[in-house]
Amino acid sequence: MTVYWVIWDAAAHWVVDRLERQGALPAVSRLRTHGMLAPARPAHPNCQTPPSLATLFTGTWPAEHGVTGYTVPGAGPRGLGSHISGFGPQFPAVPPVWETLGVRGAFVHVPWVFDGDDAVGSYVDAAVEAYSRRTVRHAVTEVTPGPAREWLIGPHPVTVEATADGVRVSAHDEVTLTPDGGWQPVWLTGERVGTWLACVRIGERRLLVHTGVWRPRYGGADQALLDRMRDCLPFAGEGVGPLYRAETFGTRLAEGGDGSAEEFFLSSVECTMRSFRTVTDAVLAGHDADLVVIYLPMTDDVGHEMLGFCDERSAAYRPDIADAIWSLIGRCYRWSDEILGRVLDAARPDDTVVLGADHGMVGSAHLVHLNDQLVAAGLAAVDAGGELDPDRSRAFYHPANNGALYVTEDGLMPRVKAVLRELPVPMRFLEPDGRPLDGDDTGDPRVTFVALHDDYQPTAGLAGAPPYVRPLRKVGAHVVWTGSDRLHAVHAAVGPGIAAGSAPGVIDNTAPARLVCRQVTAQSRTDRRKMSFMGNPPDFPHALSPEELTARRAEHVRAFLAGRDLDPHWLSGLMRERVGPGLLLLTSSPVHGLANPTSDLDFIRIQQAAIDGPRISTKIFQDGHHLEVVSFSEAELTSNLDELERLAALPPGETVAGIRGWDRKREPRRKQTERIVNGVTMDGDAPYLDWLPALATVWSRQSLHNALEQAAYAALAETAGETRGRVGYAYNTLVHLMDALLSYHGDVYTTRKWYVLRWTRLVADGCWRNDRVQAVATTLESLRKSVAAALEPSAAGRPLAGEYVSLALDVASATGTATGVKVHAEAGGNLMPFLPDASLLIGNGAGVVLPGAASLPLTDGPVGLADLARLDTRAAGTLLRALRAGAARLSITYRHEEPAA
Repeated sequence: MTVYWVIWDAAAHWVVDRLERQGALPAVSRLRTHGMLAPARPAHPNCQTPPSLATLFTGTWPAEHGVTGYTVPGAGPRGLGSHISGFGPQFPAVPPVWETLGVRGAFVHVPWVFDGDDAVGSYVDAAVEAYSRRTVRHAVTEVTPGPAREWLIGPHPVTVEATADGVRVSAHDEVTLTPDGGWQPVWLTGERVGTWLACVRIGERRLLVHTGVWRPRYGGADQALLDRMRDCLPFAGEGVGPLYRAETFGTRLAEGGDGSAEEFFLSSVECTMRSFRTVTDAVLAGHDADLVVIYLPMTDDVGHEMLGFCDERSAAYRPDIADAIWSLIGRCYRWSDEILGRVLDAARPDDTVVLGADHGMVGSAHLVHLNDQLVAAGLAAVDAGGELDPDRSRAFYHPANNGALYVTEDGLMPRVKAVLRELPVPMRFLEPDGRPLDGDDTGDPRVTFVALHDDYQPTAGLAGAPPYVRPLRKVGAHVVWTGSDRLHAVHAAVGPGIAAGSAPGVIDNTAPARLVCRQVTAQSRTDRRKMSFMGNPPDFPHALSPEELTARRAEHVRAFLAGRDLDPHWLSGLMRERVGPGLLLLTSSPVHGLANPTSDLDFIRIQQAAIDGPRISTKIFQDGHHLEVVSFSEAELTSNLDELERLAALPPGETVAGIRGWDRKREPRRKQTERIVNGVTMDGDAPYLDWLPALATVWSRQSLHNALEQAAYAALAETAGETRGRVGYAYNTLVHLMDALLSYHGDVYTTRKWYVLRWTRLVADGCWRNDRVQAVATTLESLRKSVAAALEPSAAGRPLAGEYVSLALDVASATGTATGVKVHAEAGGNLMPFLPDASLLIGNGAGVVLPGAASLPLTDGPVGLADLARLDTRAAGTLLRALRAGAARLSITYRHEEPAA
């Protein structure tokens, strides 16, 4: 099974929807009819291409993946005003889905597949990317009679010679072009660097035009596919839009032209289409990839130049030329649709095809020079060359032009906003995460985002003189997410499990990544049913297959209900009567064979319809039985299960951070998600058991992390001279290590009171995954039986913590989580002088007096977990006091080293 993910840059849902309903996009019609079509909210607060693609590809927002604009402010080497490309190899901070999935992939001009050394991951079968290696942008020269002359196309010299009816161009290839004879591909070197050339007659003049030049890079393990990619037409990444805007090819329609300038511009975009179509065909001709990602830029190109003239909600709208322009836009979208149709034709019945876009597009009519207004108010400074000087400015709109407004002094932002509001432009201000600021002077931010009305686009460039609001010739835009539905991206999909004709309403553009993950892993989950449960090696004699585990749990449920004289069908009918139809799961202790005659019956119900707000369980008392049921929707459960698999694929520290923040963001919550994965229907099925490996991985890592924290506290307490506190932390370490190892073996149950009973059951069964795990389990069991003795008065001076630290590190190694663990302290606030020989640490809503603390220990850098015992008594006590008060936190980092060959 293959998932094909086709990306149309800036394909606005409103444009696609309108064209499809007009019958202009037959491939999109196939998706709408046989699958689903929906609008998708783009990245915020900035929705330029890099942050929007990062959101699309990672399933996270810019606050998480770190790409905040076409260039990212403050990330360069030259201070606050510097900025670097959002497409740089150091971005995004969250890996794209293909990296977390690790499945075989093929990529057509997709960012963040190659690293800074032009290498690709082992999962890449074949990839081509050229945008990061542009040699020169498009250019034009006049063809004049006379002898042949040299014309430099970037670093590549070509010979240009006028002929009677055209022009002859000699490079690595030689071509003869005639006016209005169309574009021809030309190789400039023998290393497959090329461009596209055209000769055009403008009045009495003949002009020779070339598209931009890029040097593609290739990588991957599928040599045959890479060879086909290299044999494709020269890369063309964009049309000649700036030359069209400058009316190099004649007057635009908007200024009274006859349409020939638009036709020539569109013909240059067609070169891009032909370039991308050939490499797409090369992939479709034969591949073994599980995921194919194809990026197509044409819709963005034409949208920037023309879409505003057709946007009836924009001041750029021109009813006199709207129909003519709409026809041209439709032609470009049809090129993208035709490539999508080729993908649909190549897809097999069990394949999935997803159409997505990074963002939409709004019409826009005015360019706003924000920094000129700040310069005039004495807030921003210019250098000797008349350019913005961020280092000498008190406030400035960042040169990254991503919407970010910076101030360098506390308390200055309200004045800056007031100065900008003097411009005749409707504007709002946003938090860096895209939320509207509550009031003009709330807080004292150093950075905020300015969101102009859609008809006004910001620029960091200086006009030099009034007016600071000027006409905009590039009439389609997408900079700051204003909330306009015209900025919604298109999202469509067809494939297994996607209901035909479904229209889910507006979704977040984080959702497509989850869909792709779900569809890619669907086949691997099916395959997993045929293998030993939880990846145990084939010679592991007691491993349970999913079918065997389902049968065992179904028997637990049957026995429990029989013992309570309850009929499963009667229960199903009662629940349907009381709470409505849906998939009913019995959860908790009856499933795990731990229930007793007085245990409650806890149910979870999954329904199709959406549910808003927090969940409150319904309590039912019937014939002496206490039943509880809580309901969730299919959509939110799908989102949770996708997130569970994403977290399981992350490095351990990121897994733990994700699961710890789960309950603040998600329904069902952690506990309920575990219950659903383990739940059994009244018919004895376990419909969500496929997600148990992901749940087990996530929960095992979380429990191990908890154990490592408790082991660290035990070491600090012992070093500080405590005799009883260290024992409590030691016992907590054991309990969490039990849960970590139980989960590592696929036995996940979030109720803590059952940890020890389940552990003793596992020890009795002796079903360990390997000898290394069995060894640490034996040590754990020995310490469990002896820990209480540490409370005896005779044991007060005997070292204790070292054994538990060592055990926690051994479990981390045995489970493959990490080969080393380091810790460091993070103060949650400010440490201030208080009384003689004492300081006050205030932060995170907590405060604590720290005797003798001039600084908080372990904040300078991480140390090994075992090194905590080397702290002096006073430092250990100081840190432990701060941690207990909640005014500091202990951060744990993992190291994983591959064994030497």
